[in-house]
Formats: sequence, structure tokens, C-alpha cells
Amino acid sequence: MINIVTLDPLVAPVTDQELVDWARLDSDDPKIGPSLIMATSLVISFLKLDLLQRTYTLTHDDWPTVGTTTGSKLSRQTYASNPRIDLLYANLLSITTVKVNGVLLTTDDYRLIAGKPYKLEFQTFSQSVSYFKEFPAIEIVYEAGYALATSIPDPIKQAVLIVASYLIMNSGCAAGNAINESGAAELLRPYAVNAGMVL
Repeated sequence: MINIVTLDPLVAPVTDQELVDWARLDSDDPKIGPSLIMATSLVISFLKLDLLQRTYTLTHDDWPTVGTTTGSKLSRQTYASNPRIDLLYANLLSITTVKVNGVLLTTDDYRLIAGKPYKLEFQTFSQSVSYFKEFPAIEIVYEAGYALATSIPDPIKQAVLIVASYLIMNSGCAAGNAINESGAAELLRPYAVNAGMVL
């Protein structure tokens, strides 16, 4: 089982005032702040990349595998351990710690492969399994997001404004459709992760 968590608060990459000015809203509208946070969350979910820096902890209870675990007369078993781990939501800034079966690794034990998403590749790894599951097989703590709001591409910030404005103007709408129905998807698609990660 895979799990990813961050305890850092979600912060919009644009200000309330920028939304007020862009959408010509009343600055005292109570929906402005919540709509920006909702829009930011929707954009991150669409991109599969975080925007402003947050710390993530990614764990795999068991070592991930590739191939098939069953074989037959027609096809043989191709099951193997996967030495490459996708770093979810990672506009990667840094790796904080990497542990395998509770043991802290050094940077000599793995390398990073840039891409969408970033991957961490183990140089050598142990598949030893504890049946008591005291520790997850893999635990990676890393910083993800753009280092500064000014580093976020303008089309992404524009998309957050579009989606937030759409949410305000269509209160009670199905928020899950806001990215596509507002037209923001066209701005975001070039920046999105193409790996189709499903948690």
C-alpha cells in the first residue's frame, strides 16, 4: 500500500487582492479566500504537482514491483522488485530523508531522475520483509513545490484565478468540474504530470 501525506497548510499562489482586481469582485466578499484555497487544491490535483513548498512523506508498506506475479504455459512470471520510486506531487526541491525497512540511507544509496514525476532510484536495496511490519518498506521525506510564488509559471497562476472566479460565480456548482468547465484545463495541461498516478 502507498500513502502520501503533508501536514503543511495549503497556500494559494496568488493573493486575495489579485483575485479581487482580476475578477472585479467586492473585496469584502467572504467567498474570496475559501475559493482561492479550493481553486489551488483543484489545480494541484489536476497537475499532480504541488505549487508552493510543502514537505511530503511518501511510504510504501511493501516494496513496489513491476511485471506480473502469475505465470502460465503461455506466459511466464515477470515479477520483479522495482528500484525506481515515483515522487508524487514533486516539483522536487530536496530530499530530506530516505529509509528502507526503518534504516536511514545516505545519498550514495540512491540517485534522482528528473522528470514528471521525479523518480528516486535505489543503487542497491534490500527486499527483506518484516512480518511484524514495524516499519514501512520505504519512507521518503521530501520538499516539493516551487521555491517562490514568483517561480510559478504565469499560466498556472492565471488558472488558479480563473478557477477561483468560476467557483465564486457558480456557488453550489460541482467543484470537481471547475477545471474543465472554466477553461483552465487548457492552461494547465502543458505543466501536468503525464504519468496518470492513481492513489
